[in-house]
Amino acid sequence: MVLLRSFILFAGATCLFLSCIKHKDADLIVHNGTIYTCDMEFSSAQAMAIKDGRIVEIGPEHQILNKYNSKKKLDLKKRTVVPAFFDAHSYLLAKTLKSNAIEYDNLTKEQLDNSKINYIYNVPTGELQNLDYPEFQFILRSFSGNTIKLDQRTFKSVFKASRNENTLILDKDSISKVIDYLEKNQLENFIIKDLTNELFKNGYSGCTSFGVNSNTAEKIIEENNSTFYHQLVLGANPDNFQWLTKIGRIDSGSIHLKGLSYFIDGGFGAKEALLKAPYVSDVTYGNLFADSFALYELPELCASLNFQLIFHAYGDSAFALASTQMGKALKSVNDNRWRIEHNQLVHQSDFEKLKPYSILPSVQPTQATMDKGKVGSIIGENRDCSSYNFLELYTQNQFLASGSLFPIGEMNPFEQFKALIKSGECSYPIEKKYALKALTIWPAMLAFFDDKTGSLEAGKNADFVVLNIDLMKAPIDKTSETKVQRTYIKGKLGFSIN
Repeated sequence: MVLLRSFILFAGATCLFLSCIKHKDADLIVHNGTIYTCDMEFSSAQAMAIKDGRIVEIGPEHQILNKYNSKKKLDLKKRTVVPAFFDAHSYLLAKTLKSNAIEYDNLTKEQLDNSKINYIYNVPTGELQNLDYPEFQFILRSFSGNTIKLDQRTFKSVFKASRNENTLILDKDSISKVIDYLEKNQLENFIIKDLTNELFKNGYSGCTSFGVNSNTAEKIIEENNSTFYHQLVLGANPDNFQWLTKIGRIDSGSIHLKGLSYFIDGGFGAKEALLKAPYVSDVTYGNLFADSFALYELPELCASLNFQLIFHAYGDSAFALASTQMGKALKSVNDNRWRIEHNQLVHQSDFEKLKPYSILPSVQPTQATMDKGKVGSIIGENRDCSSYNFLELYTQNQFLASGSLFPIGEMNPFEQFKALIKSGECSYPIEKKYALKALTIWPAMLAFFDDKTGSLEAGKNADFVVLNIDLMKAPIDKTSETKVQRTYIKGKLGFSIN
């Protein structure tokens, strides 16, 4: 009888306690799945509550469901959630140009249009000099992008020339002027909605766009209607630099601009990557595209003005130049988030130049899938084997960002993930959890959006994707079967396969 009375008293007290719990309102509860947060500890959860576009709490299933009420619930049915991806390296705005362009291999005379400038890309550099389409306006661009040829009419319009000149252009500043002119000519085709759809269907919350000119940046900033996170990086020509010094940093919440980028060299295929030792078939070391201003003055200026500096470096000699000059300007550990892109070949003695100055590497891992074993005849088998050393790059600052190179490359985060974790001879994989961070929080950090997106934590925006496969547990051969089923941005559905 005493035991029964005690039990009744305990049960009554428990019921009274539970009745006093006040449920909090949420706009959406996501539950019954595996949620990888990509936070510092790479923790996982089963559910999260979302209010006003932000995550208010994330944790165990019972904790979230007992604490929050919502008219909307997303039952994951044991599926996987990860933070929305962030593309560290894209030319998203070039899609406007490319949608109105022709790849050289597919070019036919019937495709040329005498009512517009015909933009033809991926032309073999050796063929540019002899190509001519006298009835049309055209811009021909090499596969690497570092050589351009124009018709005389377009040349005169771009450079305000009154006489015929050599229309084969190798100078980076002149190339930037040509692309700037082309962008102005086609800006009416720029549709932010199309770019948004491209990102969301692939599970991205945002991207870094390279090669942006000031006139395009002004248009995007003025309209300020981006529904994704967009870092704009200006090409480091004098006009863009002067414009940036006038306006300073732009941070509208969805648009960020404070950086300039410069190419040190080009790719291996065209033998434009700057190497420490010569190419196999020719006694050449590649090409140095950067001038003395870019190498010796620009880093100091960017450091003093608090601009983000980004160097593109493919070859080992280019990486050594980029990291050395950045280090001289930065002087010590910092949070300026200066970055080196590509990093396809790095000499073992140069990796250590990253850590003392917090220089952060960004790679395009699907390029390794295409290049490994194919460029050995160009740069030598030993150097081919030591290329794309993702593990050594990551080790320096426990950091590595991944980009797609879109639209040159495919915007496919799962193929990037697969390339980053691929093991085998001459491969340097990183762990799965770091590969996922390389696609989410770390590129968001490079773009200065890590306080808003890139990881799933209380207080941050509810930017996440629902996947059909658990990347952390699935074997590598299943990675390519992974699909984005839903993309949520600030708690709202941005894409769904249903």
